[in-house]
Amino acid sequence: MKNTKLLDTHAFYNLSRYCFLNIEYNYSSVVEESGITLPQLRILWILKAFPGISVGEIATMGYWTCPTVTNILKILAKKQLVIKEDTVNRKLYKLNVTAEGEKFIDINKQGKSNNFHLFDLLNLFNEDELDFIVNFYKGIIIKCGEEHIFEYVDRINSLSLKVDYTKFSILEAKKIKKLVFFYNTLRIFILHMERDHSLLLKDLNLTYPQLRALWIIEAFPGINSRTLSSLAFWAPSTANLVVKNLYAKDLIFKEKSSVKNSLYLYINSKGEEILIEDFKLNSERLVIHDYLKGIEGKTLDKINDYLYTINKKLRNNMVEIYLEKTHEILENYYDKFK
Repeated sequence: MKNTKLLDTHAFYNLSRYCFLNIEYNYSSVVEESGITLPQLRILWILKAFPGISVGEIATMGYWTCPTVTNILKILAKKQLVIKEDTVNRKLYKLNVTAEGEKFIDINKQGKSNNFHLFDLLNLFNEDELDFIVNFYKGIIIKCGEEHIFEYVDRINSLSLKVDYTKFSILEAKKIKKLVFFYNTLRIFILHMERDHSLLLKDLNLTYPQLRALWIIEAFPGINSRTLSSLAFWAPSTANLVVKNLYAKDLIFKEKSSVKNSLYLYINSKGEEILIEDFKLNSERLVIHDYLKGIEGKTLDKINDYLYTINKKLRNNMVEIYLEKTHEILENYYDKFK
């Protein structure tokens, strides 16, 4: 029996997730050419937009842990991109962006000539359609309790930290600012969902990346690590590590490929049992179901249609195939546990 709401929710999350991963991967590649990483650049933006902000507040704003922020700040300080300034209270200090840090912000401002994926979406929707998308994710973020992101987006847009708007028309700049809002709310939503699911997976002795890999291997039996890394938007080394750990947990098996140093990957019965167990235990416990509970089916269909369009524009061609295959799997699980 078909559970339409379950399948539509699954589609919404995965369409959102692959849209985010594509844009983030593209953006990270562009930024890394300048000599810093995207998380390092984000912290420079936050310090510029919110002078005197604390480490804990940076972590909240960027959706990181405090240790992660501390480590990134150490790297930025070593590169002389941020500086700690003493305050009257000797136990406290103020973090500021240096002149060198300002240069990295300026270098990484995306202009009309840059290959920035958000610009590819500029003419994809009219004003009303774009407002619908923006308001949908705004509502989701409010339900997530992460409204602080709105002030952050307002600051980076008003200060032109992410985009150089000077060569865009007034109408183009207006639409780009809405796309920047969409991208940032999309990012927080996806990270929020990953954190939520990761906590639930502890009972199954599984990490979130391992779960994602199991789903991909189940959907594409005989896949190799290289293709897995591409579909998951991971570095090859990350994909190899995830595969190694899944193999150590006896959740997948490998077959030799005709290609040198390549192996075909398949999920085994124990791996399938883990996927079924996750579905059985967590499909209704995931907070996404609460967030989408009051949303009408036609509204969810509409946002999914727009997300299909975005993924197609970004050339995420595998998403539709992935959803078709995983929907079949989910329907099978649902028949077992309905």
